[in-house]
Amino acid sequence: MELVRVNKYSKDIRELSMIKRVSSDYPLLCLDIVAKKLAEAVILLPSGYSLQVDSAYRTKKTQEILFESRKHIPNLVHDPKAGVSPHTTGSALDISLVDGSGREINLSEPFSKYYEEPQLVSDKISPKSQKLRNILHDVMVKVGFTPNPKEYWHFSYGSYPEIGLPKSFFFPFYLRIYYKIFRRIWKLFNTKTNY
Repeated sequence: MELVRVNKYSKDIRELSMIKRVSSDYPLLCLDIVAKKLAEAVILLPSGYSLQVDSAYRTKKTQEILFESRKHIPNLVHDPKAGVSPHTTGSALDISLVDGSGREINLSEPFSKYYEEPQLVSDKISPKSQKLRNILHDVMVKVGFTPNPKEYWHFSYGSYPEIGLPKSFFFPFYLRIYYKIFRRIWKLFNTKTNY
């Protein structure tokens, strides 16, 4: 199974900024078939909207670190000790919508954190946010993705075994250090972020 960049088949798919990513050690990757299906999905969106991939393939170590850092939020991150996470197989994506200017749209208004109302349908979010969540959901399902009922942003395609990341995919060491330092500085001044 081959891992590829999430936007390999469509330049209309945006990748989350490096400083906001779960890991800055490697690019946003997924299985080749997942990238193809994602390219099919972006075409189905209404005019003025596009997709942004916030998270995709994660190494097992990245999954463990993420779980430890967010285990205080129940059911948000898959516990790697409970089995294989779809993210470690390259078949899962965390997706958001962006507008025509490339700005991420908050699909949880009036909340600033996406995980405060993570299920697809909520009477606590704005009608506009609910409509946009439904659009994202419907487009992804139409091309064959399976939604996570507990997380409106999480979609998987198929069922695959866990895979390791070849060393050739990792960014050079100096870039990994640079992104980690830059991210820490950025987080000092950006407290209202999901990442």
